Amino acid sequence: MSELLLARSAGLVVEGAPVAPDDLHAQFDLLIASGGGEAIWPDPASGRTASGSALRPAPHEIWFASTDATAPSQHAHRAGLATLTQLLDQDEASNLTLFHWFDSLRGRIAGAFGPPGTQVILAPSIASARDLARAIAWSVHGGPAREISAGGAETHNMGETTDIPLREPDGRPRETCEINFDALLAARSLSSPLLLHVLDQSRSGLPSLTRAGADLIAQERAAITLIDASEMRTAPDCLRWDLEVGRLVLISGSTFLSGHASSAAVLVPACLSARLTHAAPAHLIADAAAQDMPPEWRDMFCAKGAARLNIGLGLRWSAALAELDRYLQTPLPLREAILDLFSRKVRARLSRCGLVGRIEQGRSGVTPLILNDASFADAQCLREALATPTDCAGDAVCHVGAPMELSKGLVALPLSASAPMVSDVAGRIARGVTFDRAFAPIQRDIDTLFEKLERVWGQTEAIQGF
Repeated sequence: MSELLLARSAGLVVEGAPVAPDDLHAQFDLLIASGGGEAIWPDPASGRTASGSALRPAPHEIWFASTDATAPSQHAHRAGLATLTQLLDQDEASNLTLFHWFDSLRGRIAGAFGPPGTQVILAPSIASARDLARAIAWSVHGGPAREISAGGAETHNMGETTDIPLREPDGRPRETCEINFDALLAARSLSSPLLLHVLDQSRSGLPSLTRAGADLIAQERAAITLIDASEMRTAPDCLRWDLEVGRLVLISGSTFLSGHASSAAVLVPACLSARLTHAAPAHLIADAAAQDMPPEWRDMFCAKGAARLNIGLGLRWSAALAELDRYLQTPLPLREAILDLFSRKVRARLSRCGLVGRIEQGRSGVTPLILNDASFADAQCLREALATPTDCAGDAVCHVGAPMELSKGLVALPLSASAPMVSDVAGRIARGVTFDRAFAPIQRDIDTLFEKLERVWGQTEAIQGF
């Protein structure tokens, strides 16, 4: 099918029978799992990726794992299928060419988050997007940058950086002023050029180096700042302002938006675009395809022999952007109210749960479940047990975030809301349902999760023998 799409995009007339619905779904499943490496290949038995993400909607399962593992919403999945159908359509009136499609995807992302002049490079993973940010810094400076991050231990695949911890040795959150000061001291100790990774929010819901702190370093050391918004819990207007003032921005369609696994992008402000002059080294752009970026950048950011396009990545972003559009139709105050209520309801259940060591405030619909007297392996077994169906009546498959080691001997499982969850509540309210009744299905899922959590944790032999 990839060859068929490429041939049509090249203007060739390719005859073929219409694709049957079952064949279309099968081809979509293959394509959606392509172009992202082994991390998104589904297990033949479970149909899930290594992180636990699903490639098809799983509406009868409970998903509080948007920091790590997701299932696409039915709305997003339909949008991806519709895009593939349009790409295969031989009717000139409705046919979508591959190259116009990628131009459109980049344009939609730039329009949603950036001011005029913003350019976009798509990436098949968050780790690849961070490498693209390094490639951009290289292109500006003509060589590698020294890197500073804050909270690298509370995200995935940050890479080698001078990392500033977000927590005290006992696991308690640090004050942001202390994080800013330590980052400034680190910057002064390193040679130029510098690349600052500002993690917009950690997987446990903590803030990182502040933008004001990053600006101080950037002004003193002429550093490039990357706002790592891969958790996608920041309002688009805030990210638009980041780009206005010259910061790079990294986003993902696979976390909070709950798109299919492995879609990311780097947004580049106009002031930085004008400074790109040097070709990036191959190891930083190994995953980039030509259509992931504007044509004028391909000599700098496409490795020799790079693919022309990544169809799987395009389909994943088509689905994620459909979910983003739905989410942004909800007014900001209502979005914030739903996420705040989710966090309060989770904390209320945590306060009655004997497994919990302490309760943190959390942020933007993320609250860590900090376990008492548990090892990392215990937490991993608990996560797997929650996601495994049992013979108990009314049992549900429950997904939570991957284990985090907050400090030595202190582990947590992130519990997080998602954009589809917010949009579903808002949709019920729009149909005339009261706020409390519209939120009731989520409340039931929270209660179900904690009931299963206490039941499974009580079965010590099940945890230790998993």
